[in-house]
Amino acid sequence: MAEDIPRQPKPDDLPEIEWSGGWSERPTIPGPEREEVCMDTFVPAAGSTTATQVIYLQEGVKGDVPIAKLNYNGPGTPEIRIPILVGSFNLLGPRIVRSENDEWLLVITQEQDFESPGMQQYMFEISVTGESVSVLVNLLIANIDDNDPIIHSIAACQVPELGEAPRLTDCAYRVSDLDGELSIRVMTFEINSDRNDEEIFSITSSRIPFDQFNMTMTIGLQTTLNFETSPLHIFQITALDSVENSHTVTQMVQVENVEHRPPRWVTVFAVQQFDEKTVQSFTLRAIDGDTGINKLIDYELERDENENFFSIEPIGRDGVILHVDPIDRDYLEREVFHLSIIAYKYDNRSFATAAPITIIVNDINDQRPVPLQKEYFVEILEETPLTINFDEEFGFHDRDLGPHAQYEVRLESVYPENAHTAFYIAPNVGYQRQTFTMGTTNHSMLDYEDIPFQNIRLKVIATDMNNTDFEGVAYVNIDLINWNDEEPIFDINSLTVRFKETEGKGYCVGTMLATDRDIGDEVEHSLMGNAGDYLSIDSESGEIIVSIDNAFDYHRQHVLFVQVRADDTLMAPFHTATSQLIIELEDVNNTPPTMRLPRGSPNVEENVPEGYEITRNITATDPDTTAHLRFEINWNTSYATKQGRDTPAVEYHGCVDIETIFPDPTTNGTAIGRIVVKEIRDNITIDYEEFEMLYITVQVWDDNTVLGTEYDESTLTITIIDMNDNPPIFSAGTLAQEFRVRELSDSDTIIGSVFATDIDGPLYNQVRYTIVPRNDTPEDLVKIDFYTGQISVDKNGAIDADIPPRWELHYTIVASDKCYAEDIEDCPPDPVYWNTEGNITIQILDTNNRIPTPDTTMYNETVYIFENATSGDFVQQLFSNDLDRDEIYHTVSYLIDFAVNDASIYFAVELDTGVVTVEYSTNAVLDRDGDYPTHRIFFNVFDNYYFEGGGRRNQNTAQILVILLDVNDNAPRLPADESWSISENEEVGHRLVPDIYAPDDDEEDTDNSRVGYAILDLTITDRDISVPQLFHMIQIKNVTGELEVAMPLKGYWGTYSIHVLAYDHGIPQQMSNETYEIEIRPYNFHDPEFVFPVSGTFVRLARERAAVNVMLAKVDGDFLDRLSATDEDGLHAGVVNFEVVGNAEALNYFAVVNEGENQGFLTLTQVFTEEVREFQIVIRATDGGTEPGTRFTETTLNVIYVPTSGDPVFEQNTYNVAFLEKEGGLEEIFKLPDAKDPKNERCTDDCFPIYYRIFDGNDDGYFGLDTNEIFLLKELDREQAESYVINVAASNSLTAGNPLPASTLTVNIAVREANPRPNFVQDLYLAGLSINHPIGRELLTVRATHSDGATITYTIDEDSMVVDPSLEAVRESPFLLNPTTGVLTLNMQPNAAMEGMFEFDVVATDPAGETDKTEVRIYIVSSGNRVVFIFLNTVAQVEQHRNFIADTLSTGFDMECIIDDVLRGSNNAGVAQDDVTEVRAHFIDDNRPVPVEVIEAIRTDTAVLHQIQRTLSTELLILQDMATDISPVVDKSRIIVYVLAGLAGFLALLCVILILVYIIKTRNLNTRLKAMSVTRFGSIDSGQERAGAMGNYPGANKHTVEGSNPVWNTTVLTPDFDAKSDVSGDSDLIGIEDLPQFRADYFPDDNEYDNNEQVVASHNNNFKFNKGPFTYESALETGEGPSRRM
Repeated sequence: MAEDIPRQPKPDDLPEIEWSGGWSERPTIPGPEREEVCMDTFVPAAGSTTATQVIYLQEGVKGDVPIAKLNYNGPGTPEIRIPILVGSFNLLGPRIVRSENDEWLLVITQEQDFESPGMQQYMFEISVTGESVSVLVNLLIANIDDNDPIIHSIAACQVPELGEAPRLTDCAYRVSDLDGELSIRVMTFEINSDRNDEEIFSITSSRIPFDQFNMTMTIGLQTTLNFETSPLHIFQITALDSVENSHTVTQMVQVENVEHRPPRWVTVFAVQQFDEKTVQSFTLRAIDGDTGINKLIDYELERDENENFFSIEPIGRDGVILHVDPIDRDYLEREVFHLSIIAYKYDNRSFATAAPITIIVNDINDQRPVPLQKEYFVEILEETPLTINFDEEFGFHDRDLGPHAQYEVRLESVYPENAHTAFYIAPNVGYQRQTFTMGTTNHSMLDYEDIPFQNIRLKVIATDMNNTDFEGVAYVNIDLINWNDEEPIFDINSLTVRFKETEGKGYCVGTMLATDRDIGDEVEHSLMGNAGDYLSIDSESGEIIVSIDNAFDYHRQHVLFVQVRADDTLMAPFHTATSQLIIELEDVNNTPPTMRLPRGSPNVEENVPEGYEITRNITATDPDTTAHLRFEINWNTSYATKQGRDTPAVEYHGCVDIETIFPDPTTNGTAIGRIVVKEIRDNITIDYEEFEMLYITVQVWDDNTVLGTEYDESTLTITIIDMNDNPPIFSAGTLAQEFRVRELSDSDTIIGSVFATDIDGPLYNQVRYTIVPRNDTPEDLVKIDFYTGQISVDKNGAIDADIPPRWELHYTIVASDKCYAEDIEDCPPDPVYWNTEGNITIQILDTNNRIPTPDTTMYNETVYIFENATSGDFVQQLFSNDLDRDEIYHTVSYLIDFAVNDASIYFAVELDTGVVTVEYSTNAVLDRDGDYPTHRIFFNVFDNYYFEGGGRRNQNTAQILVILLDVNDNAPRLPADESWSISENEEVGHRLVPDIYAPDDDEEDTDNSRVGYAILDLTITDRDISVPQLFHMIQIKNVTGELEVAMPLKGYWGTYSIHVLAYDHGIPQQMSNETYEIEIRPYNFHDPEFVFPVSGTFVRLARERAAVNVMLAKVDGDFLDRLSATDEDGLHAGVVNFEVVGNAEALNYFAVVNEGENQGFLTLTQVFTEEVREFQIVIRATDGGTEPGTRFTETTLNVIYVPTSGDPVFEQNTYNVAFLEKEGGLEEIFKLPDAKDPKNERCTDDCFPIYYRIFDGNDDGYFGLDTNEIFLLKELDREQAESYVINVAASNSLTAGNPLPASTLTVNIAVREANPRPNFVQDLYLAGLSINHPIGRELLTVRATHSDGATITYTIDEDSMVVDPSLEAVRESPFLLNPTTGVLTLNMQPNAAMEGMFEFDVVATDPAGETDKTEVRIYIVSSGNRVVFIFLNTVAQVEQHRNFIADTLSTGFDMECIIDDVLRGSNNAGVAQDDVTEVRAHFIDDNRPVPVEVIEAIRTDTAVLHQIQRTLSTELLILQDMATDISPVVDKSRIIVYVLAGLAGFLALLCVILILVYIIKTRNLNTRLKAMSVTRFGSIDSGQERAGAMGNYPGANKHTVEGSNPVWNTTVLTPDFDAKSDVSGDSDLIGIEDLPQFRADYFPDDNEYDNNEQVVASHNNNFKFNKGPFTYESALETGEGPSRRM
């Protein structure tokens, strides 16, 4: 059982064994039962003198262990024979002892350890003198599981990222346990990590064959690793054995970076902003996204081609510098530039990361506003409001940006002065390139008649708003244009003259002259109306004369009003002014006859016969009794018109005649004129076509006139009625004109028009047009406008010139004057009408609307030719059709379509014939084996190729497919860039991948394209060795070849050049050869070995020289030695790189810069803040071997950064010591805190000394220093000073200057008394008692201080007690004093018979027996002494200022105040309030409580109370009130009654005032309303109508007649504006008295009545019809204030 694994527990049911026999039979029997001991096999002597006993003893048992009992009771003494046979006697310490039971026991005294050498087995012999048998004890030490397992993690684990998971890594480690199989068999492993590494990794264990002490632990992956998120995993692996002995190691798994990430920018920016015209440089840096590989990064700049001011300069691993040359933002007018810098791996452009960058160029204010034109010239009309239009752009340009490009624009006068005020410029502020508007604002100044203003010159000044020194000036030259802007003005408004009616021609009536201010303007005078018939006026002078004789007739008109007109003549617009001439005639007897024409104008049809009566309604009268009247026609003044034009006299003279008829034969003073028709020529009377209106001058003569005019005349208008007697006539040339129309024209396309006229009048000269096709012209092609004669296309797109070919269209046009009205009643009365026909021809223009169509029936679209065809070889001929009519449109041309493919470089086509031939236009030739074994040629087929005729050209496409026939003209094409890489341990027969494939472009599956391969040569390029035949060429189906390893490659590593031949089987045979590279990769056999640092090296580094990315500097000034290592492997397997691994802290702060040649140096990656900091850096040297993998070695470098300058510093800057005064202090020494010198951290033989000195506070020389121990140089006196403060400095030299704060120590030195004692803080303590105070009440607290801080004990000096006689009964123990706290409490119950006070002393005693005394007085007070103060504060606030309140009240009342209680206050309902506090106190004066009567007397002094309140308020204490038992109590109910009575009286007085105001206001309003009311005429009997004529009253109108006013006449339906005002309660006037206009103090403000204000129509504004009765205007008009005007 002792050797079982696992060991089983001892069975509980073992039988008892009885031992029989003695020493010779069984020398040893089991001893005392123990779990650790097992007695096993016993071998009797059996013929020998030695028996054997096997005993098992468990290892690790401490103390003496009896392992067996000697079965011997004889007299002899058993002994152990020395030396023992197996093992060391001393290691075992066996002894034979006799127990208390007189039994011999074999005892082991030394603890055994199975794992220690020599402690596994012991053999020794025990014998007894006199006994023949001895016993050989074979003691086997039983192994137990008491040793921890050991995990031998001698190398870091490196695992490539990505890959599959779960899987096992190559990280396998040996785990050992000295307990052997006992532990190894049941070993388990745990992963512990604070970063969940147990979810990423797993542990798999395996046994090592034939090794019971060791096993293998392999790290497995559960998930895929990621170098970027966690390049290093650090976790604990714990190995647990059977009894949970454990060993934990920290395992580091370094994730190997697998290249798959693009570069990552670490120093980059998205936006840079800087001023223009400055040189800029910016450093950017990207690192390899695969930071574990950290390849060199190259950079590329992407920008616009014209942005050549951007460039980059690579600076190696430090990144790239972006250089920006000066940028003129103003010239470019651009401030934002977008570029991109691309970072990519130097050897793989596909791994790239772009950094888009925006460059913002800040504008600097360096540009002034520049005028767009220096000079502007313009002419404008004088005195005309206008906006000036310049021929050029009018404005300025400031090329700056933002606020720098803003400028103000203003005008200044050059000449004449202040001319600029007549103009405006808008806007006033410009930005960058800005145009402005200029116009007139005070155009009245621009008067051409004001000579200086005829030519104006202005300056337009633009001033930079950001820099007023920057100005731009433009000049504007304005010439005023004189125009007729002034009106003529008469000197007088009217002129009155008198003369006889008989004044004749030439009589000067008067002069009326008008003048005009316009320069060069002449005024023409004229007479208006018929005044010009008898008066004339000089157009220049305005002189008026009688122009005819007998112009005036007093009987007809004795007063003449003549309007004189003055017109200016300068230019349009013309102006006119008028003035009035009044002529008053003097009567003369000379009445002429009077003639009256018919009311209507007579009319007559044309062509009526002679003698036809036109009218007889012409009458004439003469008042003279002797008058003899006679009618005649004055043909000299008669005229006729045709369409407003005068008709020749020959056509109408004598066409009518007038006959004189006297209706009353008795008198010749009344006559009738009868007009009849006369022939002009034979059978020709009146002809409408010659004239349509006849104006005849009819005269009536008085043959008996003596003075004055003998006749009267008038013009009679006769209207000629037209008859349809003429046909329409086509205008000359209208039918002969050339008409053209384009085929396929849209409907309503205008072709032309014809025109016919009819000389008849309007009733019969309306010509209508129709059109009729003739010859073979189809219908519905052309139409004509019925009314205008416009010819246009009828059916849309119907005109076709092509099918069949047609050149002209033939039509007949009919012009008719027939009436076509729908209602015959609308036609003129003459039913006669005329039709006139005319023929036209319309030419059709061919439009090339037909598209040419290839005729594939004439040629094959697929053609075969050999690929080696030469230029000029025939391919095919194309044929096409085109149906257009004209030759130029149906002639077809051919071109190859260049836009589709490049067939034009191989083929050509004749433009006119369509013949396609081979034509090489470049070096390219037909090649079936190339990219184009066939060629599809696309052709463009054109008609009208040269754009003749109308210019239109149609296009179609055609195509042919050319198939090339093969010729063996291509050699196999070996790949140009093939290479192979294999390991030197590859086996024979291994074929290299990829295979060799040399494609032959000749036709597939023919001898022309079947390829064979051969090796021509094999040489090594980087080594000088003999090269055997390492490879064979294997042919694969005449398509590919494969290289096969022909012999072992070990020792032949290097780079080889292999020359390969490829050949085809065609005729002639074609072949090619290429040279390729084969790399035989070396194997990695050796680990790197460190030269520096060796493991455990310790270095002190200079803290001041700790900088990022530079070499580390030691404290002695030298740089830390470079890292270096050696590796015996060759090529990359022997190249060593260094890196920091392991300790996470070291990884954060250190990195290695590898310099090549197996060297590098350590650098800091970030600066730490500590002055002193130690690091343990694990440096790994890794070679570049790839097969089977890299190998590495690690070493540990311990470094510590320490400062190399600066003084020692104190960890604490203050320290307290206390010296005894007098001579006792001279014996005291105190050690001050040590100063620490960071420069000495971990130093050995180069440490700096530290010196201490007092540099401040020791002017009196009391203190001295020995190193950092302070002592007194002379005695201190506490009465002179209780404390001192000195400053101690620490430095590295005795003569240091001013110390830094960190190197100084402030020492606070207290002076202890030589004889310390207590001291009371007050000399007198006061308190009061009342009968209400219970026993145990705290009265006061005494307090004393001690200079040494010693404990103080308080006691009452009973001998000092003085009391009033009424208090004698309680004299012995009235109070208890707490000896520790000093609280005095009441120890008796006061009663009403007590009075006076207690007076006694309290003694304070320290442990040394020193004392101090203070006086205490306790007064007996009653309610007659109690005063209550009410504070609007919390209890805590009052308690905090308790002493302040007592002192303030004592001072204010001039007597001692003692506060008894501080309690929460309450409101009137008795509810406690947190912010109200009652302070109960009493006052002492002359050692007696002060009665409240005295307090009440003082209480009435408000000045004292106010002063107390102000003093208390300085501590934010609000004293609301104070009261005693005798303070008067206010009866609140009586106060309420008094208040209500006063309020009632006030309201009664207010009512009386309101009634008086109401009466006065009502009277005033009634007066005003009466003044506003309209008097009602007629509707209610007012007596006005009977008083006289109604028209004489103000406000009278048509409604003043009784019953006519619609307001009062209910029978008239009128709008109900206010018809019920006198009887209803809903009048609009209700509430009118509330308007502000009715106030006595009312006066409207200036803006209240704005005539331009648009308001909503309502009663308030009389519905916007008239001004309201309450407006300001009405008040001004009436002069009576705001009352309505009647």
